Amino acid sequence: MSTTPLLLVCVAICFLSTASVIDDSKTSFQSQVTLRTWGQAIAMAKSFIAQLTLQEKCHLTAGVGGTCAGNIASLPRVNFSGFCLLDTPSGVGDGVLYSTAFVSGIHIAATWDRDLFYRRAVAIGKEFRGKGVHYALGPMVNMDRNARHGRNWEGFGSDPYLSGENAFFYTQGVQDQGVVATAKLYICNEQDTHRSGVMKGANDAVVYSANLDDKTMHEIYLWPFASSVAAGAGSIMCSANEINDTRACQNNKTQNGLLKGELGYMGNILTDWMGSKSTVDPVLSGLDIDMPGYDGYMGDTLVLFVQNGSIPESRIDDMATRIIAPYYLVGQDQDYPTVDLDRDAMEHNYIINREASRAGMILLKNLNNALPLNSSVNTNIYIYGQAAGQTTCGLEQTAWNANCGGALYQGGGSGFVRPAYAIDPLTALMQKGRDDRLQIRYITNQNDFVSINRTFRDRGFQNANCLVFISAWSEEGIDRTDLYAFDNGEQLVLTVAQNCLQTIVLVNSVSQLNLERWIDHPNVVGVLWTGMPGSEYGPALVDVLFGDYNPGGKLVFSLAKNDSDFGTDISPIGDSNYTEGVFLDYRHFDKYNIMPRYYFGHGLSYTNFSFDKLEVSQANDDDKNSLVSLYKQRRMRPYNNFGDSGLYDPVYTITFIIKNTGKYYGSEVAQLYLGFPAEAREPLKILRGFEQVYLEPNEFKEVALVLSRKDISYWNVVNQQWTVASGTYIVWISTSANNADIKLQGFFNV
Repeated sequence: MSTTPLLLVCVAICFLSTASVIDDSKTSFQSQVTLRTWGQAIAMAKSFIAQLTLQEKCHLTAGVGGTCAGNIASLPRVNFSGFCLLDTPSGVGDGVLYSTAFVSGIHIAATWDRDLFYRRAVAIGKEFRGKGVHYALGPMVNMDRNARHGRNWEGFGSDPYLSGENAFFYTQGVQDQGVVATAKLYICNEQDTHRSGVMKGANDAVVYSANLDDKTMHEIYLWPFASSVAAGAGSIMCSANEINDTRACQNNKTQNGLLKGELGYMGNILTDWMGSKSTVDPVLSGLDIDMPGYDGYMGDTLVLFVQNGSIPESRIDDMATRIIAPYYLVGQDQDYPTVDLDRDAMEHNYIINREASRAGMILLKNLNNALPLNSSVNTNIYIYGQAAGQTTCGLEQTAWNANCGGALYQGGGSGFVRPAYAIDPLTALMQKGRDDRLQIRYITNQNDFVSINRTFRDRGFQNANCLVFISAWSEEGIDRTDLYAFDNGEQLVLTVAQNCLQTIVLVNSVSQLNLERWIDHPNVVGVLWTGMPGSEYGPALVDVLFGDYNPGGKLVFSLAKNDSDFGTDISPIGDSNYTEGVFLDYRHFDKYNIMPRYYFGHGLSYTNFSFDKLEVSQANDDDKNSLVSLYKQRRMRPYNNFGDSGLYDPVYTITFIIKNTGKYYGSEVAQLYLGFPAEAREPLKILRGFEQVYLEPNEFKEVALVLSRKDISYWNVVNQQWTVASGTYIVWISTSANNADIKLQGFFNV
């Protein structure tokens, strides 16, 4: 784990991947501590480790009992107080008090806004730091390979580039607050069915193996983890499943070969809970920490294995160094708060949470400008569906069932945050009704069709706007059985739409849903995908419905007309074979010429935009004020780990003009898709850049996107390296992955 002068130089000058210069200019560096480079942190860690006995070093490698979800033991002799680890993809988890339920990963990704990626992560990091928690067990960066996967809501969607950008800014925002980010679940943990397996004996379980080829591993599933490493993540959690028939937490290829070797990762690898099933193989394969540590595989047990020669002491030193280095990396030695899990550290985080909530809502359909509603005209509103109101089970459940109902703020499992409060849509709409003198009627029992049908005969119903709320839940530990709404929500939509000329459907879903039973009904004039919107759901939704906020969110997965159109699904028995290779989601739809209902990247606005003047040029950062130089400066942190391969060096700059040609202030996501030369054997087009641009009516901006060498490379399985193909690259600027939405086209030759 040496640190060379070349690496230190690269830490000072390198940068990550494609991103918008204009977008990053909005993001301010918000650090509460003096951050360090990896070289500095490792040197300090080695100095600390030199004081320890073999048993003390081994003691660090396994969790112990304590107040947190995971606990690294204290060493009083050397004044080391230990570490507290808690779950998080979207807030401080594990049932603590005074915690904000932020928008989920799938929702923040739908904003396509790096500024919001970062600011949400900063707020999450502040709450962790405020409670004295050392490790945030997130981001969750597994891919949305299977639409029915129970944990899709925690992650960032189906595209590795978009997931990678989210992973980068989550890591950066959290670690800027002095909290160690833990990217998980490494790797290929794309289903929960048989994730932990069926027990055969006391220490053995049959788990599924994710089987995939080298190109697919690098270009899809490793990509967001590589982004976390480049951002400087201090910890990575290995998964419970197998990869190519070897358990993830003792997989020498993925841990030592890919992560610590190829990516040059310098932090620690810790297990998913009970992810380790032996001692020697995991340790020699790169595992550093066993959690929660009760199984006796690591910790003090390692002393004997060192003494009998099974494990070299140099490996123990490496493990201990990797465990301690992140502590110094993010400045936890600088007056870090004591652990108090119920300390109130929420501050005014509801503000950023509400902003992210509404920014991640996606307008899928809007016939004849049915939205936004005008409270001076649309005064008669009928609300239908259990997903409009509060759950009958309270806000504390990590699981959910048919008896609960209610609006969904997040999904379930270890990523669930016990919210201090949560505001449902019905409550917020009632307040809007009071303030704007609206006539509101509602029925949340969506199976009471007698009462529902009675409303259609109400006086004034013929002029009503009907809001129909449907939902879909999922959780860790169990995959979804289908892609339909809870409690026959499709029938609720059809019943209302058959009687209400202005039916607007609100889809409160963890991930993909099949909309085909009702989407083409002529009276369904509007569809708003409200996603997994966090505890500010109600106020955020009202902002969007009534035009106080113009929706700009975009899908982070495609919505298929037929479930089989996705081409992938949960493997109910046996292994999960990734035979689709790199052709995932929109890449799959392009390959087989399948038209989805809504493409990846789709989302409407209340206003309109035009695109013009595409220019492609070689990157030039000779001038310290150039776009590329400014871009690099804004993304730098002392703890970055870009490596010395030059993969993240800029090679091309793409500029164009975007103008708001409509009547409302709003935003559009300019999406850069790249077509590769035939040598690369890539899909028709691949996302390699984006920017969320906010404009006043008639305002225009020049957008600048930077392509790194990695962005224009493919994984060469023969040479085992990222390779730039020779030939013509096509550049498309689009507003979704639908070819019909391409606005500009250019090219460059290599």
